[in-house]
Amino acid sequence: MPKDEFDHDDPMALVGVEIPASNAEVEAFTRAVIEEYALLGYRREMILQLFRAPQFRATHDVYRARGEAYVEATIDRVIADWQAGCVEAAQRE
Repeated sequence: MPKDEFDHDDPMALVGVEIPASNAEVEAFTRAVIEEYALLGYRREMILQLFRAPQFRATHDVYRARGEAYVEATIDRVIADWQAGCVEAAQRE
């Protein structure tokens, strides 16, 4: 089959599924995403947009389920934790 034709029976097609998660798993996921993007240099507002935008399904699901206040508080906490760690490391040097 040519590459530009869709095959409904393609065994290599990517398929997304939802997996139920506990509160601790959702919190760990949220923190990991925020850490990843903060370390890439994303500013607070840019990270928050990842949660607000519906095209980013996993982060937007957290935003809808937990609310903007939860996401903002988690962003602030993660950034503060990383900044405190950087200051602590600099003081040791």
